[in-house]
Amino acid sequence: MIPASLGAVSALVLTLPAEAAQLQSWWFDARENRLVFTTDGAVQPRAQMIFNPTRIVVDLPGTTLGNPTASRPVGGAIREVRVGQFDSQTTRLVIELNAGYTLNPREIEVRGIQSNRWVVQLPTPTQDGNASPPPPTQGQGNSVSGQIVPGVATQVDGVLATPDGFFIRTRGATPTIQVERQGNRRNGRQILIEIENASISPLLREAALPTNRYSVTRWEIIQQAGRRPRTQVRLTLAPGSPDWEVTASNLGGVVLVPPAGVSISSIPDQWTSSQPIAVPPTPQTPPQPQTPTTPARPRDGQFVVVIDPGHGGRDHGAVGIGGLQEKEVIFSISQRVTELLRAQGVEVIMTRTDDRTLDLAPRVEIANRANATVFVSIHANSISLSRPDVNGIETYYASESGRRLAEIIHANILPASGMRDRGVKSARFYVLRYTNMPAALLEIGFVTGEEDVRLLRDAAWRERMAQAIAQGILQYLRGL
Repeated sequence: MIPASLGAVSALVLTLPAEAAQLQSWWFDARENRLVFTTDGAVQPRAQMIFNPTRIVVDLPGTTLGNPTASRPVGGAIREVRVGQFDSQTTRLVIELNAGYTLNPREIEVRGIQSNRWVVQLPTPTQDGNASPPPPTQGQGNSVSGQIVPGVATQVDGVLATPDGFFIRTRGATPTIQVERQGNRRNGRQILIEIENASISPLLREAALPTNRYSVTRWEIIQQAGRRPRTQVRLTLAPGSPDWEVTASNLGGVVLVPPAGVSISSIPDQWTSSQPIAVPPTPQTPPQPQTPTTPARPRDGQFVVVIDPGHGGRDHGAVGIGGLQEKEVIFSISQRVTELLRAQGVEVIMTRTDDRTLDLAPRVEIANRANATVFVSIHANSISLSRPDVNGIETYYASESGRRLAEIIHANILPASGMRDRGVKSARFYVLRYTNMPAALLEIGFVTGEEDVRLLRDAAWRERMAQAIAQGILQYLRGL
């Protein structure tokens, strides 16, 4: 299972196991700075970081205690690790830091070694003084100024770029917002979002803000003092940039999407003139769009398949209900597809084998240099969090040979998914247009969909999906 970075307050939010499991053992490795625990059955952890005192809390839904030790002191930055029965259906493990220490929650990894064995890997703790928010900056770039205010209803944890626009992540009460627009389209303008009765997370860093995404050249997040504390989020838009619709989500957070009639794919990340720049960015020497008609012949009798897990690293992809990130879902599935194909004697190349940021052009270059037989890019879909009714599977192609590949894979994954059928469609996605071989892009459900998200979080469902994708690819190859 892919390591998942813990967000500022919450991270893995996964489905409950079908039957109750029991926590059998746990230990904290002080040398490696990690917690390891085992259960007698499959579990799906929930993890969060809580302050005053600072502690990492790992809940195991559908799990009861076996006979582990209740508490163990550690020493150094870690005060102790303890375990208890949080409620009748939830076992809780707590890693508590000593006073004066903190750590970056974005660097915490919760990963499964097996279905019943997990590791919580911590970064090196630092002194609190090293973790204070940086002062506001001048000129281009981002700015974060402020600190957590006791008694506020909402806390601003960060800003994420999504396939639909931006998502201002908040914790606590549903945010109450006021929006003001300044400037004009020709000379550049700003959007000011006031979040009432809100404060800034002390762990929010300006480096994490999505500068130069979708023509937003600067983000400023400022704590406003007063009898009713509020947080101001200010976006500086490049000249000629389209406007943004701003909506507070009843599921938490603030959603920013382009106005009706403006496609997110038409908005460049950066503007160098008044003319729009093509998105996604092309390599320095743009390749010509390909129209493959014949798949590459097997190399020494062996097919070559390129599996492309979308997004990665700083690019989380879509962020859906409960903070589920697209990259969390698709990477573990992509790894499993690779294993299944290799077990059948197929040579498989993954465009990325870990959680790293990778642009679109290098993905295409990897496939073309390998003279791959087929290219399959795996993604999860999304729409606004205000549309949980949108659910289902979609598969895309850009050429006629890609269409056959897409149709065969779609026919395999649809019955295995248990999701709605949104069809096989033509699209001009970069990785489909510029690859030299039949290529398909899979959207395996909506992380923003009320029906789909329960399945996307389910490890057993991911295994079924990986098997179905692999079966579809094998069926296509056998027909060559």
